Amino acid sequence: MIRPLLVRTVKFATAHAWLVIGISLLLTVAAGIYAARNFAINTDISRLLESDAPWAKHDQAISDAFPQRDKMILAVVQAPAKELADAAANELADALRKQPKRFRAVGQPGSGPFFERNGLLFADTASVNDMAEKLTQARPLLNNLAHDPTLRGLSDLLTTTLALPLQLGQIKLGDMEKLLQTSANTVDGVLADHTVALSWAGLVDDSLKANADGNAYSFVTLSPVLDFSDLQAGSGASDAIRTAATELKLAERYSAVVRLTGPQPLADDEFSSVSEGAALNGILTLVVVIGILWMALRSARLITAVLVSLISGLIITAALGLLMVGALNMISVAFAVLFVGLGVDFGIQFGVRYRAERHEHDDINKALELAARDVAGPLTLAAAATAAAFFCFLPTDYRGVAELGKIAGVGMFIAFGTTFTLLPAMIRVLAPPGEDEVPGFAWLAPADSFFERHRKGTLVGVLAVLIAGAPLLPHLRFDFDPLHLKDPDSESMSTLLALKDAPQAGTDNVSVLAPSVAAAQQIATRLKTLPEVERVVTLKTFIPDDQPAKLAIVAGMAKSLMPVLTQTRSQPAEDVRRVASLRNASRQLALAAEDHPGPGAAAADHLSQALKKLADAPAATRDRAEQAIALPLQLALASLQNALQPEPISQQTLPPELVRDWLAPDGQALVSVSPKLPPPGAKNDDAREAALNQFIDVMARVQPDATGGPIAIRGSADTIMTAFLHAGVLAVISITVLLWITLRSVGDVLRTLIPLLVSGLVTLELCVVFGIALNFANIIALPLLLGIGVAFKIYYVIAWRHGKTKLLQSSLTHAVLFSAATTATAFGSLWLSHHPGTASMGKLLALALACTLAGAVFFQPILMGRPRRQPSGRAEPLGPSLPPLSVAASMSQSSDNTAGPDQRHPGR
Repeated sequence: MIRPLLVRTVKFATAHAWLVIGISLLLTVAAGIYAARNFAINTDISRLLESDAPWAKHDQAISDAFPQRDKMILAVVQAPAKELADAAANELADALRKQPKRFRAVGQPGSGPFFERNGLLFADTASVNDMAEKLTQARPLLNNLAHDPTLRGLSDLLTTTLALPLQLGQIKLGDMEKLLQTSANTVDGVLADHTVALSWAGLVDDSLKANADGNAYSFVTLSPVLDFSDLQAGSGASDAIRTAATELKLAERYSAVVRLTGPQPLADDEFSSVSEGAALNGILTLVVVIGILWMALRSARLITAVLVSLISGLIITAALGLLMVGALNMISVAFAVLFVGLGVDFGIQFGVRYRAERHEHDDINKALELAARDVAGPLTLAAAATAAAFFCFLPTDYRGVAELGKIAGVGMFIAFGTTFTLLPAMIRVLAPPGEDEVPGFAWLAPADSFFERHRKGTLVGVLAVLIAGAPLLPHLRFDFDPLHLKDPDSESMSTLLALKDAPQAGTDNVSVLAPSVAAAQQIATRLKTLPEVERVVTLKTFIPDDQPAKLAIVAGMAKSLMPVLTQTRSQPAEDVRRVASLRNASRQLALAAEDHPGPGAAAADHLSQALKKLADAPAATRDRAEQAIALPLQLALASLQNALQPEPISQQTLPPELVRDWLAPDGQALVSVSPKLPPPGAKNDDAREAALNQFIDVMARVQPDATGGPIAIRGSADTIMTAFLHAGVLAVISITVLLWITLRSVGDVLRTLIPLLVSGLVTLELCVVFGIALNFANIIALPLLLGIGVAFKIYYVIAWRHGKTKLLQSSLTHAVLFSAATTATAFGSLWLSHHPGTASMGKLLALALACTLAGAVFFQPILMGRPRRQPSGRAEPLGPSLPPLSVAASMSQSSDNTAGPDQRHPGR
């Protein structure tokens, strides 16, 4: 039924070529206009997965209760000293709070005015008391520092301290070693024109000193207003943050750099890395595809016809896709690559068959009609099987791939339709010249003969390879950490990696939604006792215990120190006085190192030499030293002044933005749980993974409503694996049904499916050999290759059923190989992407396609053996009509197909 209809369609298209081209042009233009006006990409990656699993419901409940935490931007302010980073972060946060149309909420976790003023209340009472005693004893030193917190004042203080107190034994040089060595290193950095600063807070508290990379961090969390119609939904907010940092001159004033990470910058940078180089890759891919088409078709006019048909189908598919789904997602945008890679197969199959028929017939119309007669059955079944493989994603929870499957599946029928309408019409109008020879690979004739003579041995060899590779399968890796699919060189990802285990990053934290603050506290109390838990944070965490005692201690400190900290500062000294102070301090340090050998002497001598070099340096260098040493001191003194003015903290006095992060308007409260993990490092990767898995298992048992972080990643992986498993099973069933309806033979169905399964097993075994892990992105290659693999194998099975032999040297293999080459080029172009996920998808697609091609071209003919019947009269069908249902029908159709074997072309 299908073949006569398609033959009549081609006859109509050739007889009314301009009409068909005109109608196709109108449809293409209309589709193009619709696509241009309605083109939209929704970059909200949270919409890619729709699951009813408990973890997903809990995750959605948290997102609904705390929408500001979703799609968050984390602005990481890094500077060479904690004081500089905090000051820059405070100014940045204040500026961004004035942009409510761009940011719904702005917060500063663990810093900002609230924590600067009340920070002492969060320490235990003993620590606050100890600090009070030390600061009271250091009152004379603080008095000098506060009076002249400049490079000149510090130099004078150093000279005074080393002169009499050191000689009287009131202080020891070893007690000053940390200060002297840190100061010397800072001056060395200034002299070397490095970005450095001396953190005075870091001298007291090791947790506040710079990290191994020389930077201290402060954080600003932002809930941006997003535009999902933009390819980078958060780009406007990100640009606003960078603009604010530039206008505030944070780099010049605080040596501060602002870098962005968090869910939204990661998503935006992901699209940026996907699109980076895409235009160049697209052009190179097009050039390579045209080159392959030339080798397959050997005619510029044929190539033009195929490309016009392909482009028209692509535009129509794009319009229908937008009509069906409204907006493309981050996965469904790949339909274009899939359409080109798969749709061109139909054009090549038709074009190569046309060339073979044109060699026999000078009449273009006759050649097109016979070509349609020969390819109608195989292409119909191939299109149906490929579309079925795509449509099998529709009932799954993986919405991103389901929409891709819907668009690509429809696209296969569009490509099939243009192949039998626009393509023959274009060929008729362009009128390519006749063919001097039949396309094929005559040089593969020895291979045909070899495999025919050694069929059993080859089959045994293939079976031996499969068995030998089977032990590799248990080592197949599944990597479903979404961070591993992101570009490590992007700003957001490199920043996140630099933070490592910083609490503000929280990549391994999980969350629990409690009905109230009291319930949240009960959960926290219970979870804190678990050995797998590092810390638990709730709203109550921000309300310190034992506040009256701490406030009394701080009040006593304030009474003693506030006059010191609020005194009038001396005027900045001229550079000549600054140089004199540096030289005096250098001489005094040298004498101290000589007179007091032992601890601290080396540091004193080091600083002495550094200060001498600084005194001899240009004035601009001393200005930079002023900023590196004196500015952090001034900021530290201001912070200390704020810390001496705390206020009683209650839930009512907490900053509203902080409360909103932990308490929803309806009373629901959030609990954040951090796992106890070994320190980061390559040697601890396995231990960290084991500890994280143990943490997830414990949380699933103790707090089953916990979600987010690693729990969401594991849940997403399970959901996606289930989706692909279901899609794979449905694809196999649907393709098997299609094959049975068409072939009506269990043996022939198995002859089609077995090579496909063999190709799949070899693909997985080679993944282990080449170290390719399955992930969220590349796993799409496996069910996708079911459709492609069946298409290739159908061509050979139908040709074999019609008595075709010597398949390797035939025009069929010519078409299949060049079709596969164009598909591999389209898929392989993804391999060149800067985005690791896209590159891994291209890599696995190329590998799977190579295995599928080998299974179709080499293993399939060997498995089938000699045809059950001799070829009918007409030369070399690519894969003729749908098989007749009876021997009588077969004989009747054979008699219609005229002529004897073509003696001019052996093997035809």
